[in-house]
Amino acid sequence: MPEAVEVCLSCSNFLEFLKTLAWCRQGEDTLIAVHKCTPEIVEALRVHEVKVFPGGISVKVNKSWLSHLDEKDRQGEAVPCLVVWKPTVVEVWYRRHKSEDFPYDIWQDPAAAAYERERAILPSDHFGQDYIQCHADTLGRVKPCPSAIHLD
Repeated sequence: MPEAVEVCLSCSNFLEFLKTLAWCRQGEDTLIAVHKCTPEIVEALRVHEVKVFPGGISVKVNKSWLSHLDEKDRQGEAVPCLVVWKPTVVEVWYRRHKSEDFPYDIWQDPAAAAYERERAILPSDHFGQDYIQCHADTLGRVKPCPSAIHLD
């Protein structure tokens, strides 16, 4: 049971972090932000399931990768990530290979769209009762995403 409390506390802090990102809206209920793997993101990766795509294979993020992300952030060269905030889940996407151009290259180059990437899932029930209201408030104040930004 202590692990579930840790996840909820971590998600509560993460919800506050989400409010600070520069969002755009895609469709009726999806928010998209391009950000860097900052300590808040790294912590989310540490405590949630990650899947590798294509294929959707579940993996445990190894400590050396988490340390690498922390080190890159400290050096001012944080690995880029894509944060997708939906009514039922927050997804954090990143890529280990050729990460510096992610996610912009996947929207412009079909070859880059095929590169292996990883996705962490943070279910809405991990965030507590403020999740739905925070999502709705943010959705109501952001502009639509540029047409070049699209999720497949």
